[in-house]
Amino acid sequence: MRPPSAWQPEELMAEPYVVPARPTVLPGYLDIATRRRIAGWAQAGESGEPAALQVLDNGRLIARVIANQHRPDLKQAGFGDGRFGFDLLIPAPLSAHERHIIQVRREADGTELIGSPVVLEATGTFDDDLRELLRQVAGGAQTNDERETILAFLAQIADDLLTDHARTQGGQEQHDHYRRLARRHGPEIDVKPRAPRALLIDEHLPVAGQDAGSQALLSHARALQALGYDVSLVAADDLSPPAGVQHALEAEGFTIWRAPHYASGEEILRRQSGAFDLVYLHRIGTASRYLSLARHHQSGATVLYSVADLHHRRIAGQAETEKRPELHALSRRTRLEECTAAWQADAVLTHSPTEAAWLRQAVPQARVACVPWAVRKRDRTPDVTTRRHIAFIGNYRHAPNLDAALWFAREVWPELRAADPERELWLVGPHLPPHPRWPEGVRVLGHVADLETSVFDHVRLTVAPLRYGAGIKGKVLESLMAGIPCVMTPTAAEGLDLPSSLAALIAEDAASQSARISALYADPDACRTLGQAAQAHVARTFSADHTQAALRKAIQIARQPR
Repeated sequence: MRPPSAWQPEELMAEPYVVPARPTVLPGYLDIATRRRIAGWAQAGESGEPAALQVLDNGRLIARVIANQHRPDLKQAGFGDGRFGFDLLIPAPLSAHERHIIQVRREADGTELIGSPVVLEATGTFDDDLRELLRQVAGGAQTNDERETILAFLAQIADDLLTDHARTQGGQEQHDHYRRLARRHGPEIDVKPRAPRALLIDEHLPVAGQDAGSQALLSHARALQALGYDVSLVAADDLSPPAGVQHALEAEGFTIWRAPHYASGEEILRRQSGAFDLVYLHRIGTASRYLSLARHHQSGATVLYSVADLHHRRIAGQAETEKRPELHALSRRTRLEECTAAWQADAVLTHSPTEAAWLRQAVPQARVACVPWAVRKRDRTPDVTTRRHIAFIGNYRHAPNLDAALWFAREVWPELRAADPERELWLVGPHLPPHPRWPEGVRVLGHVADLETSVFDHVRLTVAPLRYGAGIKGKVLESLMAGIPCVMTPTAAEGLDLPSSLAALIAEDAASQSARISALYADPDACRTLGQAAQAHVARTFSADHTQAALRKAIQIARQPR
């Protein structure tokens, strides 16, 4: 029968497996056998000397201990003065990933204690038993001090795991190993280094076909892949992105950094310190938040700031159009932020030659590169005579688009509708607010999954009547690349560098827009010719090859010494 013990059963990591006692046994008992602690008692020999014991792990001697500690429970049970206990703390805990057979025996003759050996099974997986054990330990805390101790321990474990996770996923261990070998044996060693790594940060993950910013970011990400980079994406404002968006990007070979492994963009930069060769910050909000952090945590990386469009110019146009003086102040603050980011970055990217010229003048020290994005050319365009309607395409959460839709419907559309009551104006795109007084013939389509079959197969023209804005307009590009002429204001045509042969597509005020649309609508041949010429012009600049070449040149410029 097991003698009384001062230790409670919950101190055991597992109920020990007891080998049946042999005829000659050492009086005593192995009470506790864990990966950190071995404890029990052993009665002294006939000479009265305390028992000298050996502790073995899988047959290998790991410690010697003398059984001479005082045990009140043994004294009370009638075992002399009770000085037969031993309690051994193992300095380096035994590995949880291996199976251990713990034996305790008398050094003089090898006689084992009752309860020896104990088998500690490997716990290499985070199984239900281990989860339940952690819950019991955490739930057993009675005071705030105990809770704080447990929280500190778990936080440290989580931090260590997250750091290891980041280094493994980021290939940092492989990279460090290669650098060590290269220093020792020279760069010509027969070990393949990891691919250069690029981190692209935006407010949200890009969604194909959703908006011009998404199209541009996706195009640049694909161009970086073609240049040999291992590309990672992170949504600074949404680290738990929709599963469909995440899976679509992962299917293209992109790595998505997200919760629960990371809680912020700052944490990604910190945990993967020094792991990236290029950091690409999209839009001024992202650049303002992360440019300094990228410099600190990714000191060897090339930092690119992609403006998407110069926000301060768009805000200034809105302030002027809507007569809102408070927006002028916001425009001035945003201009300062954009100029500062352009100066701090190794290079600033813009899609528009107009904006590139402005940046070079406003920030002479900045390295400015004009990098377009790739737009897919449509191979098939239905005959113009079979297409009847007109479309305006945009995301109406974007203030210039909503203003343009309301203005065009009010100032231009009634005259066009009166000339042909069968013709419709399609408003295509998400986030159009309810509007109870659209004129006759205005049809709200909202978001469509496929512009080609849902819109471009049915419209003869598109319009882009923007009264203010900045940068290149993505839906204008898509229309022109589909072979559909787009009648646009000079603001909408910014950055396209349209040749004189396409000047007929630009009309500034309501009267000229109405006249231009009517003329093109009535002349199918002119409409077809303009559509083909516009498609050819845009295809020369907004191709995957052109984008890749421009981005490569921008990176080279960024890496030149100042």
